[in-house]
Amino acid sequence: MENIVPGTPSTLPSPPFVTLEGIPNFRDLGGWPIAGRATRCVRRNRIFRCGEPTKATAADIAKVKSLGVSCVFDLRSNPEIERRLGSDKAGAGGQGAADWPGVERRFVPIFPDQSYDPVSLAASHKDYMSEDARGMVRAYKAILEHGAGACKSVIERILDEPDGAVMVHCTAGKDRTGVLCALLLSLCGVEDAVVAEEYCLTGLGLAPWMHLIVRAIMESVGSAEDAARRMAEAREESMLGFLEMLRSEYGGAEGYLGHVCGISGERLKRLKNILVIDEGPVCGV
Repeated sequence: MENIVPGTPSTLPSPPFVTLEGIPNFRDLGGWPIAGRATRCVRRNRIFRCGEPTKATAADIAKVKSLGVSCVFDLRSNPEIERRLGSDKAGAGGQGAADWPGVERRFVPIFPDQSYDPVSLAASHKDYMSEDARGMVRAYKAILEHGAGACKSVIERILDEPDGAVMVHCTAGKDRTGVLCALLLSLCGVEDAVVAEEYCLTGLGLAPWMHLIVRAIMESVGSAEDAARRMAEAREESMLGFLEMLRSEYGGAEGYLGHVCGISGERLKRLKNILVIDEGPVCGV
């Protein structure tokens, strides 16, 4: 997997995907409709999500910067970055982190010393590969339990620079990035089924890479292919189960961001005002 450079190909639907040669699963979080408000949706060109951007080409970096991205939030752990650095020293090219001229990089690891990419998750928690969604919901609850600081950092940046754009990534851009993005969409008033639809787009975004992830999981834990694929894929039931848990245990996105992350109700209201726009009948991705 280390020597593969899976990009975001031009064959993917745009919006929300943006074609890039060396960054996988890159897409705009905007354009999704607000429940019960037919003309309102999440503002485009404010939040972008992706897998690790450490193989970005010069053209990729220029494209990302042209989208207004001025800050990159890296949710990966130290071991994940160290593995990437080791691969680069072996001649794979790229960098361990996205340190780009003119773009601020904020290292906000949710698990500083624990790898949380799909392969590492499968190796340490085989129940996450179960046929039902309970295993992944537990994994995503752990992200909530450890990720308050990262969530707050992203939100504070959006509040402080509302006209700029941010990019959020982990390794695959599926789990840690997916939870953070789901929180933001849910806070804005996007209904659960639509949040899950956005989450499932990762299946498209990682399609060029998926067979490698599945094979790596199978080799790591000795699992069958169908179990490994359940771990690697972004399944609708995983996100719907997460959102149900978020409501029952935290009072929804607003409850989590307010009580756990310590963001005031006034600032959360301001965040929604920044991220939600009236686009009329063209609203939607």
